Amino acid sequence: MVWTKPRILASLKKLHRGGGDLSYNALARRRQALLSAAAYHFGSYRAAIEQAGIDYAQHLRRPRWTRQRIISLIKQARRRGRDLHWSAVTRRGDELSRAAYASLQPRLFGRWDRALHAAGLDADDVSCYRTWDPNTVLFELRARRRDGEALNSAALQREDPPLHAAAVRYFGAYESALRAAHLDPKLVRQRRRWTREAVLGAIRKAKRRGVHLSDSAMRGQYPALYGAAVRMFGTFPAARTAAGVEWRARR
Repeated sequence: MVWTKPRILASLKKLHRGGGDLSYNALARRRQALLSAAAYHFGSYRAAIEQAGIDYAQHLRRPRWTRQRIISLIKQARRRGRDLHWSAVTRRGDELSRAAYASLQPRLFGRWDRALHAAGLDADDVSCYRTWDPNTVLFELRARRRDGEALNSAALQREDPPLHAAAVRYFGAYESALRAAHLDPKLVRQRRRWTREAVLGAIRKAKRRGVHLSDSAMRGQYPALYGAAVRMFGTFPAARTAAGVEWRARR
């Protein structure tokens, strides 16, 4: 099923009319796909509930998730050697799966990769162990589009080779995977349109990957990002500071 905003709202209203339990935890156990789609399309599950004209307060359940509880579950799963990539976690339907959906709430982490970082894990390392299938490929492509990341073939082969390889393996060609994800290959090939938020996000991501963030290194290795940073912040160091990235010159 392809979830759209009208379909999500109709499903929530139908559950509400039928007296269904619309609390976050209940939906995570019984209708994970609907919960995930609601959070994705409306920014949060609460926003989707309110958009459907339903009083969110009537569906709160205790105990509420806390940042520390989510971090603890992540660390336990890591010690047991479990796959912590988003698609693997959310398919299991266990307590960690519910914690992953809860982590998307703005009051907690807003994103699963931020929860992983808070638990002392590198989200990029976790992504190396992804278990691929067609749905996972489509989810990752849409997530890159949502986060403002480049989706052209060259950029994806450079930044996320496993995703590109899986797209070709399951769909025969990368452009076919884009179409299956409802992304226009022609628009993907166009030059990336930078925003201030996209520049800051790209700088933070480069920091997590261990990229040397000196002015000269970024100008030579990442000219598009460097140029956008200069246009929008005056200088690259100014953009780096705005991104909250600490940096010291190498001796």
